[in-house]
Amino acid sequence: MARNDAQYRMWLELVGEILQQPSGPSLRHEEQLLELLNQSFNAVCSSRNRVRCDWENHVLALSPRNYIPSEPPVDYYDFRQQPLLRWYVLTGQTGPQSLERVPDALASSRLKQAWEELARPWNVNQQLSIPLQIGGGDHNTYIIQRPDRDFTEQELDLARLLQPILTGLAHHLGLAPASAEASAQSSRYGLTLREMAILTLLSKGLTAESLARRLGISPRTVNKHLEHIYRKLDVCDRLMAVQRGHELGLITTSPDNLHLTQPNQDTP
Repeated sequence: MARNDAQYRMWLELVGEILQQPSGPSLRHEEQLLELLNQSFNAVCSSRNRVRCDWENHVLALSPRNYIPSEPPVDYYDFRQQPLLRWYVLTGQTGPQSLERVPDALASSRLKQAWEELARPWNVNQQLSIPLQIGGGDHNTYIIQRPDRDFTEQELDLARLLQPILTGLAHHLGLAPASAEASAQSSRYGLTLREMAILTLLSKGLTAESLARRLGISPRTVNKHLEHIYRKLDVCDRLMAVQRGHELGLITTSPDNLHLTQPNQDTP
């Protein structure tokens, strides 16, 4: 009971700290969320994942950093074999779930064994998923991972309590698109949630340096994100990216209110 009280206090303190800050992307705060998930569930690794409608998996955030590969090994490229993901796709359920609780009718022992063999080198055999209820056609979720034992009913109850909190924080931190339509469109054009957040901040007139400070990353990393956005939207500068984003419904700011200045330092 004392441990539960300590956990709840830590979550309340972190949520309060985040909500007192202006809304918008913050790499530091998401790292704190992931670290607290690890601590709360005795996990070795937690991540935020996005799986697109074609079963393509992307690891968008990870703690500890670089703990697992960002891409699966070549012999496990088809995520239709992943037991926990099969649960969500085939049942349509949206609540937290652990890998061991997926029934054999949805993921055979052979599929579970294949996943266990893949995950063993990184000690992430056991997984607990807390989906973010942010709409759109993609599956966005926090994945909590550890090596040795399934998650208990008490831990599953904690995951259920945290699900609406994590969903709300995803909106506050700009991890979620502004609408289901924007989510579907971003998936169509291959934009990650991080790239969507940067595109939204571009429409507010932030420079590369301002974006870097807001996100807690270097201007060089921001410019890399900008390069990816320009390539995916088939544009060549920030002004065109913002205009294109508005045309496609990726950002909802009125064109009359867009800050379309183009500082030289933002050009990658």
